[in-house]
Amino acid sequence: MPDDPATQDREPPAAVQPTFDVLPLGAEVRRAIDAMGYAHPTPVQRAVYEPAAEGRSLVVQARTGTGKTAAFGMPLVDRIVRPSVRAVQALILCPTRELALQVSRELEQIARFRAVQVVAIYGGASMTRQVEALQAGAQIVVGTPGRVLDHLRQKTLDPSSVRVLVLDEADEMLSMGFARELHAILETLPKHR
Repeated sequence: MPDDPATQDREPPAAVQPTFDVLPLGAEVRRAIDAMGYAHPTPVQRAVYEPAAEGRSLVVQARTGTGKTAAFGMPLVDRIVRPSVRAVQALILCPTRELALQVSRELEQIARFRAVQVVAIYGGASMTRQVEALQAGAQIVVGTPGRVLDHLRQKTLDPSSVRVLVLDEADEMLSMGFARELHAILETLPKHR
């Protein structure tokens, strides 16, 4: 039986992309993701959510623009950081102040309907304002290694409640010579995280 000529010129149906329904997101985070205009989780977001939410250690490599910040941000805000605990529970280290600001803005968007406070700490900005934000109960700190280490040494950042450490662009931080700072920061964090 010959092919139906009506179907010969049609393109095959596009693969159906999953929606965020495939991730077990809480209502507040799902509402924030919808408000951000995200319709479909990227492959890295689908792969990372469950193991990250379970607190497993991960090494993730994905190209720029694939949604890595939301990949670690969604489980942090949704399942790991406890809004009732007014202490730093997640520390995200970034190689540059620009990236720290970008990551903190995206995490603030993800946390907008949840009582989770995000603060960016980096050099070249007022230490006093950063200290005030930390004292006000910031639960997620996004910062550059040098400034985070400054706060740790001055005891303005208490690492005792940190449950998660994210090294965003770890390869870049190492190539920029931050190995000593990273090791010094790791030494201050709780052993079980």
